[in-house]
Amino acid sequence: LIPGTIETIADLRGRGMKVGSTTGYTRSIMQRVLPVAAAQGYRPDNLVCSDDLAEGRPGPLGIYKCMVDLAVYPPAAILKVDDTAPGIAEGVSAGSVTVGLALSGNAVGKTLEELAAMSEPEIAVLRDHATRLLKDAGADHVIDSIRDLPRLVTQLEA
Repeated sequence: LIPGTIETIADLRGRGMKVGSTTGYTRSIMQRVLPVAAAQGYRPDNLVCSDDLAEGRPGPLGIYKCMVDLAVYPPAAILKVDDTAPGIAEGVSAGSVTVGLALSGNAVGKTLEELAAMSEPEIAVLRDHATRLLKDAGADHVIDSIRDLPRLVTQLEA
């Protein structure tokens, strides 16, 4: 898991938030991934896979299914957090508030160890590139990692 995931999920649940997950992966792939994540302490309240629906990302159906399954609405009350442009576009099309993950995401593609070995100017270039991709997809907010989400939620709640 990305460092900070377990603590962030606990923080969100402590605020009364539910955790739904939509993915571009198929159910058969996620049947292998979920037990590994669960062994590390991550269990979403709901999971919608790309092949669970007639249409996947960037359409809104995955988020809509999460909304129905978790009894959460309206879409504007949902934070769609993702590290990919199609995931952000899914949130935009559903009418959700979108949060992009820059440094811990696909656009950067570096391990934690690789990032730690880089200089701040090198990291800034990667951050700027990822932020631009996520903003171009429609992200309302971009943070470095899931670890930064509780601070953003506090700001949004204020």
